[in-house]
Amino acid sequence: MSDNHIPPKPEDMGDHLDEEIKETVHDWANNPEGTDYDDLDEKIDRKLRRTVAGWVGAPEDADWKTIGEKMDAKTRHAIGKWVGAEEDADWSQITARIDNRVRYNIARLVRAPREEGEARWSDIGAKVERDVRGWMASLVGTEKDADWQAIGDRLVDQVRQAFDKITKSEQKGDAEGGAVRSTRIEIESDEPPAVQSEKPIDPEG
Repeated sequence: MSDNHIPPKPEDMGDHLDEEIKETVHDWANNPEGTDYDDLDEKIDRKLRRTVAGWVGAPEDADWKTIGEKMDAKTRHAIGKWVGAEEDADWSQITARIDNRVRYNIARLVRAPREEGEARWSDIGAKVERDVRGWMASLVGTEKDADWQAIGDRLVDQVRQAFDKITKSEQKGDAEGGAVRSTRIEIESDEPPAVQSEKPIDPEG
């Protein structure tokens, strides 16, 4: 596999390095003199170091410490640029900038008030809590600025009323339909029903 100074996607880097290792082991196994495992370890280390060094722009013969520093610098620069930090900003400055950016966007989303400067996380949390509480208050029919105790009490009352209504309805249905009266059916006719038979009826049996 030829050296490639264009790094693959992060999710493909592991597979790429696995292929580098397999290829190195294969070359070592086909070498009649490749019987020293220490030599194999050194070959793999050198191969991987050259590959990763090419990805991060470090010298080909750089050691892992130099490669790590270069990788850190490139990553820090990329993320710092994304959040608008200075080019030479350290990680503490970058993470603070990330926090500010995330907090600013969430504050705008929930319309959190700002007294001085940017809204704090406590301001955002208070605004979200207030909005949810107001929504629950309107749902159960309390005042908009009711506290959670009042909202909870009203909710319990509504559940109790609904339960009582269902219970009374079932009891009323049982009382009305539980006992069924027997009804006598009378058939009225001016003439008795005619009985026809081929044989006369003997009154004496």
